[in-house]
Amino acid sequence: MAAPFTRTSLYRGPALVQYNGHTFFTRDDIVARLAPEWGAVNTSMYGEVDSVLADRVYQVPLTLWGAWENLADLFPAAVMAGTVGASIFGASDKALTIWGRNGDKVVYANAAVTKLANLHLGVGADLFSSAVEFTCLRANTANPEDANAYFTLSNSPLTEDAFAKTNFSRQRWTAAWGSVAGFASFVGEKGIDISWEAQMEPVRVEGWGTSDFTLAGFKAQARCIPIGPTLAQLEAASQSQDTALGSLLSGAVADLTLSAAKSGTIVLKNAALREHGYAFGQTPLRIGECVWETTRLFVDGVPGVVASVA
Repeated sequence: MAAPFTRTSLYRGPALVQYNGHTFFTRDDIVARLAPEWGAVNTSMYGEVDSVLADRVYQVPLTLWGAWENLADLFPAAVMAGTVGASIFGASDKALTIWGRNGDKVVYANAAVTKLANLHLGVGADLFSSAVEFTCLRANTANPEDANAYFTLSNSPLTEDAFAKTNFSRQRWTAAWGSVAGFASFVGEKGIDISWEAQMEPVRVEGWGTSDFTLAGFKAQARCIPIGPTLAQLEAASQSQDTALGSLLSGAVADLTLSAAKSGTIVLKNAALREHGYAFGQTPLRIGECVWETTRLFVDGVPGVVASVA
C-alpha cells in the first residue's frame, strides 16, 4: 500500500512579517488563525440546524523579538495621539504579509494595530512583555464574497535582508516624574513596566461585516518599585490621604519621562500616581510597587497627546 504522504508535504518553517514597508521579526512562532464568525440557525422543531456566516475579522498576534525598531508602526499616532471617534484603519489599506522560509506567503489586504505591545524597560527580561496584535479586515473597496477580499495565498522565494541585531535592546532606564520632589530622577528596582489600554470599537455594516474600528479611548500605565524618593516624598506626591473624595486624579500630575542609557525615550503625559504601597521584611525595599496612569490634558479645549515612544 502506498504511503499516505511524503516528508515534502510536511510544510513548515518560521516566517517574517512585513507591514507598511517595514519588516518585523518575532521571538515566538506566528500563529494566525482564520476563524470567521458564524451564527446559529435555530428552529423550534429541530433546534440548531445550521450556521450562517456573519462576519470575518482576523487577528494576527506577534510576540516580537527584543529590538527597538519600527516604533511608528507599533505605536501609531492614530492611537497615541488619536481623536476619540476617529478611524483606526484610515483612508488607505495597509497590507500585512507573513512570509515563510519555504516561500509560503499570506498577504492580508487591510491590517492595523489594535492592541499595543506592553514593554519591560530593563535588562532582566525581553523588551516586549506582550504581543502586538494586528486586526485584518476586508479590503476597503471589496465585497466580502470577492476573491482575495481578505487575504491572498502565494509562494515565492523568501528575501532575507532586514534583520538588524544591533537594534536589540536591554538597557538601563531612568525615570523623571516632572520636578516632583524625590521623583525628578529615579530608577526601578526591577525595571519599569509599561502597559497600554487602547479601547477600540468595531464598525459593522450589515452585509459587509466589520469595516473599520473606532478609537474609543486610550491611556497608559507605568509600574515600578522606585529607588530614590523617601517615604515622606512619596506620601506628599500621592493622593492616598489629605485629598477630598470626589477629587480628580489629574489634580496632581506631571509628565513621566523614561529614558534609556543608549537610545529610547517614552513619555507618559500628565501622569498621576494612582496607587502605591509599603513592604516590611528582610529583603524587600520599604517602598513597594507604584503605579502611574496618564490623564488627558486639554489646552483651550483641545485634547493633547497621551503618550509618545521614540
